Amino acid sequence: MALDPLLRLLLRLVPSVPPGPVDWRQIRETIRKATPMMRGPFGRLAVGPVEDRTAPGLAGEVPLRIYRPKRAASKSTLLFIHGGGWTTGDLDASDQTARRLCRELDVVVVASTYRLAPEHPFPAAYEDAMAAAVWVLDNAADLGGDPHAVSIGGDSAGANLTAAVCIGLRDRDDEALGLSPVGSVRAGMRSQLLLYPCVDLRPSAWDLPSRIADADPGLRRDPTEQTMAAYLGGADPTNWRLSPLVAPSHADLPPALVVVLEVDPLRDEALLYADKLKGSGVAVDVMLFEHLTHGFMYLAGLLPAARRAFRSVVRRFGPLLAGQGAGGN
Repeated sequence: MALDPLLRLLLRLVPSVPPGPVDWRQIRETIRKATPMMRGPFGRLAVGPVEDRTAPGLAGEVPLRIYRPKRAASKSTLLFIHGGGWTTGDLDASDQTARRLCRELDVVVVASTYRLAPEHPFPAAYEDAMAAAVWVLDNAADLGGDPHAVSIGGDSAGANLTAAVCIGLRDRDDEALGLSPVGSVRAGMRSQLLLYPCVDLRPSAWDLPSRIADADPGLRRDPTEQTMAAYLGGADPTNWRLSPLVAPSHADLPPALVVVLEVDPLRDEALLYADKLKGSGVAVDVMLFEHLTHGFMYLAGLLPAARRAFRSVVRRFGPLLAGQGAGGN
């Protein structure tokens, strides 16, 4: 199995995270400086009006960014939660990905961010993601959509939060839902997009073959362990809000598209999660890419292979977004 040659070259140019304690502020600053480059040679993708808003959260306002397509959008709305190991990332870092989703799906996209670890460990990110979900469900009609046609997606840590939010909405997680009079939250999410999700923060997950292999040059074991530890902050990793894989039930959750990479250390838990959903009667589609690495969605402006994969994901997710169910693997 060979990685895309341009991707391999790009990864050689990306500074690796040194072993030992991580300087989170320095890593965030490095990402901030690299963000314009990640847009690619054509710069920021054009969409319709873009608006910054906030949602009321348990610990203050949660930043949101709303993207509207240039032409008349469908009645579907997509909440997108960025990745970054719960320790990095913001609305600017995910801006190009949100714009691409808005353009190619032709829907209103609401991007959300969250308080970052280690300064704000669990449950901060989960609470903020839930607050964003509640706000989008309650305000879908004002955004021009249908409250019963809201979907949610995220990548990596954002996919962890996506999966946990879907379970929390189904179970009416009162502690996290104590944000509003709920209103249309009863509608729940129509579908979920899980891009290379991390769904098992238990120590036993390091025994999975894909984690042992440590084969992804873009996501090595040492920094991954440190980001997970930073988010856990001493919390019990068997809590389903941290490890959605071990939730007591996976029934009655939204149909899902699960995207995995062959070399990704998170591959096996993502596939196990897809199997859990399927075994519980949830419609699931699985896409596996052999030539790309963790985080490829953010490289779509630079790498043709990542851009093609992005479009493939969009084509497969479109029917779920429209409420037509999963029809894949």
